[in-house]
Amino acid sequence: MDASEARRFVVLDFYRFVAALGVFIFHLKLIDTGISPAWNGSYGLFVDMFFILSGFVISYSYPSDARGVAAYSRFMIRRIARIYPLHLLSLLIFVVLIGAGLERTARSTSLDFVYNLLLLQAWGVTDHLSFNSPSWSISAEFFCYLIFPLLMLLARKVQPVVLGVIVAALYLLLAHGHLPIWQERSQMYGANFDYGMLRALPSFLNGILLAILFRMSHPYRHKRMIVAGIGLFGLSVLVLNVFAKPDLAIVLFSCAILLTAVGESAFKEFPGARLLGRLGNTSYAIYMLHDAILIAVFKPLWTWLGLRPDQFGLYALACCAVLTIVADRTYAYFENPARRLINRWADAAAPSSRKIPAAAAAETSMRFDNPERAVN
Repeated sequence: MDASEARRFVVLDFYRFVAALGVFIFHLKLIDTGISPAWNGSYGLFVDMFFILSGFVISYSYPSDARGVAAYSRFMIRRIARIYPLHLLSLLIFVVLIGAGLERTARSTSLDFVYNLLLLQAWGVTDHLSFNSPSWSISAEFFCYLIFPLLMLLARKVQPVVLGVIVAALYLLLAHGHLPIWQERSQMYGANFDYGMLRALPSFLNGILLAILFRMSHPYRHKRMIVAGIGLFGLSVLVLNVFAKPDLAIVLFSCAILLTAVGESAFKEFPGARLLGRLGNTSYAIYMLHDAILIAVFKPLWTWLGLRPDQFGLYALACCAVLTIVADRTYAYFENPARRLINRWADAAAPSSRKIPAAAAAETSMRFDNPERAVN
């Protein structure tokens, strides 16, 4: 990819922020059995949108001339620098919560700790969630990172229409086939510890396909496309709130991401980019820390205040605000500095002949997946 094309898609960043809060509300609603069914949306499916966005951003930002072991090693170091520090922090937080008797998952063993430490907990090696349960999706993403060169090789060898057929076939097989790893059809959309890495695979490859289509869209990029993209994203949120239709949600997510990227690329700078970017920066910490804060703070506070189910809306709004502030500070003082430190160590340790020039390593900064923001 030409480094001059590298950009940050701040509207897609904002989608990720909304989706991270959606996953939080999906878990927060469990604090009281009397909470209205109106809150029982299938917001857990936002995780599948994360996988699509990851495939889109990483493949879009990956240098087209990157080949060989050195390029793959640099890619993996940057991916680990991106996801691992906060994963490790959240894992240790749950160790403390377990020690304090607050952790709600009783089946967190020493072997589970090893699986989580190695990011293997979504690979079918266990029969339960453990420690920071949302981190299963980070394990699934890690699997996609490991096989990323193979996915890119496939994407470069076949025509986009053929890749589209492969993506559709993967969704059909994994989501609706009678596979022995899952007991029911469509169980893929609920998979986490039970081969959740296979749940990530079609969506991650779908994101790679969308990046290819985005590159092909250059003659058609217009600012008005952003309206269609935002509208489709809003429709996808409505679908998740009212209907549990995962296949429809995947289609809407995909169209919203592509149209939004196409429309946003027509702006030299999108209005409100700084605010949207900052909110986007909080998305990973919101996702990774929300369960610990829910267990340690939000759930006990709900009980202590004696709140009623009909007050859940205002309570959820307040919790979202608090969680966003915590995530913002976590990004500023831990997540981003840790990523930069690891990348500096890796650059300093790499032989000069194997270092990738800065221009070749330029990447977009969709925060949830980008190893290093071009704007930083």
